[in-house]
Amino acid sequence: MLGTKTTVGTGKRYVARHPAFHLSTLALALGSIFSAQAIAAQDDTPDKGAAVQLGEININAAPLENPTGPVNGKVALRNTSATKTNAAITETPQSLSVVTADEMRDRKSDTLADTLSYTPGFTSQPSSFNRTSDRFRIRGFDVESATGGSLRDGMRLQNNSYDGVQEPFGLERVEVIRGAASVLYGQLSPGGFVNGVSKRPTETPLHELGLQYGNHDRKQLTADFSGPLGDSETLSYRLTMLQRDSDTQQDYVNDDKTYIAPALTWRPNDDTSLTLLSFYQKSDTRFSAPLPYQLVKGVGNGPFTIGRHDFIGEPDYDDMNGEMSAIGYEFEHRFDEHTRISNKLRYYEADVKWKYLQAQTSAAAINSAATTGILRRQYSDRHERSRALASDTNIETRWNIGGIENTFLVGADTYDASYDSHNFRANAPSINIGDYNYGQPVVVDKRQSRDRGSEIDTLQTGIYLQDQIKFDDHWLLLLGGRHDWADQDQRAFATGQKLDQSNEATTWRAGLVYQADNGLAPYISYSESFFPVAVAEAPGQKFDPTEGKQYEIGIRYQPPGSNTLLSAAVYELTQENVVKRDLAGLNPQQIGEQRSRGLELEAKTEVTPQLSVIATYAYTDARITKSVIQSEVGQRSEDTPYHQAAVWADYNFALLGLPQLKIGGGARYKGTTQASGIDSQMPAYTLFDAMASYQIDKNWDIALNANNVTNKKYTYCEFAICRYGDERELVTSVNFRW
Repeated sequence: MLGTKTTVGTGKRYVARHPAFHLSTLALALGSIFSAQAIAAQDDTPDKGAAVQLGEININAAPLENPTGPVNGKVALRNTSATKTNAAITETPQSLSVVTADEMRDRKSDTLADTLSYTPGFTSQPSSFNRTSDRFRIRGFDVESATGGSLRDGMRLQNNSYDGVQEPFGLERVEVIRGAASVLYGQLSPGGFVNGVSKRPTETPLHELGLQYGNHDRKQLTADFSGPLGDSETLSYRLTMLQRDSDTQQDYVNDDKTYIAPALTWRPNDDTSLTLLSFYQKSDTRFSAPLPYQLVKGVGNGPFTIGRHDFIGEPDYDDMNGEMSAIGYEFEHRFDEHTRISNKLRYYEADVKWKYLQAQTSAAAINSAATTGILRRQYSDRHERSRALASDTNIETRWNIGGIENTFLVGADTYDASYDSHNFRANAPSINIGDYNYGQPVVVDKRQSRDRGSEIDTLQTGIYLQDQIKFDDHWLLLLGGRHDWADQDQRAFATGQKLDQSNEATTWRAGLVYQADNGLAPYISYSESFFPVAVAEAPGQKFDPTEGKQYEIGIRYQPPGSNTLLSAAVYELTQENVVKRDLAGLNPQQIGEQRSRGLELEAKTEVTPQLSVIATYAYTDARITKSVIQSEVGQRSEDTPYHQAAVWADYNFALLGLPQLKIGGGARYKGTTQASGIDSQMPAYTLFDAMASYQIDKNWDIALNANNVTNKKYTYCEFAICRYGDERELVTSVNFRW
């Protein structure tokens, strides 16, 4: 039997179509084999009359960091994303960054883009877009839900970019893996992925209420409660909530959100745990339509432009409302000191209704708007629903043979998703951008023949193996391999046309780390990625998945006993089998290639108990190296500067007799970028951020955060369209803990 059929809530079918879906049974059997280990004991009993002198015993050692639990401060030293095991970052032969909850709190992160804005090699659009979609670029490649790059707790969350965004207040940390990483996670962009780690129940009671008020009439209430459930010694809970009511810098666009995340952990003994994780999120906003660059101040040169606050839609028509929710569990059992099994399962769904007006993009329409002020518009009226079932089961075994330590991982995962999109688009009444004469009626044609949407079912199933081999107390060799099956089925609503495609791919990974006694850890690695070409890319043609290959050399330094982690990496990352079309948009061919080369530096350190510093730098040369359009060859990747740098520092005034006071500040520099379709480069800019907090007593504290302190005006552009950057944002926070 190849699989079993399961019905979940909505009636959608989730079917395992490959034997790998049942690998958990095989993994359990393999784990039992590897768990046996011979332990030799040597009888070396002293004389009965001899005095025995005990050596010094240190009972003050710091507990080992839990890579899914709270971290005190901004320096995380362990992670689970890179290897699916609890591994020290210095033992990981791949570039990665971890942003802790303390860092998110100090810098007031409202979106994942805010959270990662001090991370090397990372770029994103302004908040006007990021509040509706987690879409980023890492090392010059797209990393988002649609490319598999948005993970939650180690499993893919959604497959549609506009389902909604991950709420940072609900996360304990965010881990960024840079570069090809399909060996453990399947289909991914070569750029890597972003993994949000949910807040989990704590054994220590936690009670916190927060109130925020800021410009644009921002009002936000947060709550976070955790601890043992009643008098139970085996049950603990967590309840995280957020309610926001806010306007934005753009006229008629709000940013309202409700988030609630209950969690429960059952730990009957030290070897077994079961954690239920869930969240519900509702957002109410409006979509920030992209603007043709010719109509953007400072970029276009026509007599008429659209200002950074201007709204080109209709207040009585534009709207974007979405609900997303998930529920699942994480089960872990340790059979003995050598063998552990982990099983995760999550069901996810989202429902988004959004409609907006945007500028028509024909040359005639843009020229007319720039010269006469009459902006021709078109509507986009969409209703999208997503459902997904994700699972991951693996066995980890540890053994020592001849002084060689092995941490062996075998597992299987699956991601079964359905995405329905009804999408209607046509011309709408024009608007005068000189006086914005709102009130134009918008009539949507919803005949089936006008529906641009479709129903897409996808299934990815993979099996993976990994071995972390440590020898000579200093060397660590990482080897991994994976095989995936990826199926796509699509039905167009307008025509009923059905398309399907099946792919298989095998990916590999290898890395070598040397851990010196002084804390230095140089490494070298090779890794691969793959991502299937969309089934609708070229109906009737079959394409191989795109392939990513990465070579990386790096070094980390963690001085023994310190809370400091310094990292450096150089890499070459290439994506092959990219589908490209000619200038007329015809004749798709799979000969495209994109390549990224670069250097990344990151320092996170607590210099003293009072002073912490974060500093990053990235040099990225990402460009098209092969294409059917010769003029594209050599073109730089969108929104990817050659140079990018950031620094943040905060200081507690305890040495000056004011331990309650902490101030911090940072700067973010982004070099010039080149958007395809725009002749001139987008200029470099630097943004400054600041914060100050004061601990009133053991229960109360107050904080003030300012982003883009100088109110720098800048513009984000790619593919001949632009959005205005974020203006200065001021937020005051009051928190009560007990």
